[in-house]
Amino acid sequence: MGHFSNGSEGDFYREHYCYHCINWKKDMKDYPAGCPIWDTHLLYCYGAKGKIRKILDFLIPYKDCQNGECRMFIKRTKR
Repeated sequence: MGHFSNGSEGDFYREHYCYHCINWKKDMKDYPAGCPIWDTHLLYCYGAKGKIRKILDFLIPYKDCQNGECRMFIKRTKR
């Protein structure tokens, strides 16, 4: 599960991956900006147990004190 010790780490991660991913929705008329993966981490990361924890661990791996690339990351080719 991704671990972001402060807002700056989360901002860096989104800048590096999320904003360049086809799954990050921005400027949509009926939906706020964001991604289900990122939103799920924000909602459940601190109290995640059992199956939710395993899913979060898989989606944004955390190894050697670093957040890995989101498994749903697909680089956006055009904006």
